[in-house]
Amino acid sequence: MSTAASRAAGRARISEIDAKISSLKESIRVLTAEKLRTQEYLDSYAYPVLTLPNEITSEIFLKFIPEYPFPPPLTGSLSPTTLTYVCHRWREIALSTAALWRGILVPVIFRDEPHLLSILESWLSRSGCLPLSILMEDIFDVLSEECVASLVLHRARWEYVTLAVLNEPIIHSIQGAMPLLRQFEIRSNGVQDPLSPVRFCEVPRLRSATMWELRGPIDVLPWSQLTSLTLVYVDEWPAILKETVNLVHCHLFPYAEEDQTIPDIRLLVLESLVLSPFEVPDQPATNLLLTFITPALRTLEVPEAFLQPDPIATLASFISKSECDLQKIRITGDTCLVPERVYRSGLKKIPRISFNRSLTDYNSYEKKLARRRYKIL
Repeated sequence: MSTAASRAAGRARISEIDAKISSLKESIRVLTAEKLRTQEYLDSYAYPVLTLPNEITSEIFLKFIPEYPFPPPLTGSLSPTTLTYVCHRWREIALSTAALWRGILVPVIFRDEPHLLSILESWLSRSGCLPLSILMEDIFDVLSEECVASLVLHRARWEYVTLAVLNEPIIHSIQGAMPLLRQFEIRSNGVQDPLSPVRFCEVPRLRSATMWELRGPIDVLPWSQLTSLTLVYVDEWPAILKETVNLVHCHLFPYAEEDQTIPDIRLLVLESLVLSPFEVPDQPATNLLLTFITPALRTLEVPEAFLQPDPIATLASFISKSECDLQKIRITGDTCLVPERVYRSGLKKIPRISFNRSLTDYNSYEKKLARRRYKIL
């Protein structure tokens, strides 16, 4: 029942509520003002790394990837694409830094060929007009014809290139002017005589090459300008080496049946010679070393099996015939025909004699070959 007292109490309660509302509004006003001030402070703060000039940030980005010509991976946390995910500004800087994209490492068995082609095309575009380094992670994998065609469009920018392709016709499509090319390795998955000769003639800067299972005429490259050459299962290797008058380093993987009498091969400026079987079961090429006359040779690496039947006598005969001042000999392969101490006592004039029993075939040499790939003599 409403009474004067209850109505007075209600009016008093409303006054209390109004007072609290006013107090809360004031608190909200104060908090809102504080929020605005805090936001303004945060908005005015710039992370130190974002205050750097774009040119400095680009240089920092280049330290994130391997030094050219060693290429970074196309994908994953170590790819330069990672830099594009951090923030909008970093993405813009990364995409405009052409040197981030000039090295291309084709991954092992990339199943999604259309996706790989898309990635290659984007990297080639981002790299602008810079020279290119292109490497197959696995030389026994093959790159699709479409991917090769995309790379060939930028052939004039090739500088360091290692490619494995499906067949000889694709190799034919690669021919043309490559004015910047310094290192070249090419392998065809199909081994057959080419329909017409393959020649890479317009390569004025080429100094290092690796050729696989070459068939047909030997005038594939201008051999005389090479300083480093690796030949893997190449039929006409003696004829090729006779043309390499400026060769400083040679690595030869001969055929098993190539243990035959071969006319002497004179390499007058050769300083480093490596002989290796491609596979462990290969028949040792025991006459191979003595076909070389290398007066400037300083380093020799040879399987013990190639030195049979008398390794010390074979080495001594080679050194005498070449009249070279050998500084280092490394005996490779998993055979142990002669104790190490006998080598050292029989070849006392050689300052450094070492042994590596793990170097037995191409696979065991793969990492060493990769390190040497970019060493242009």
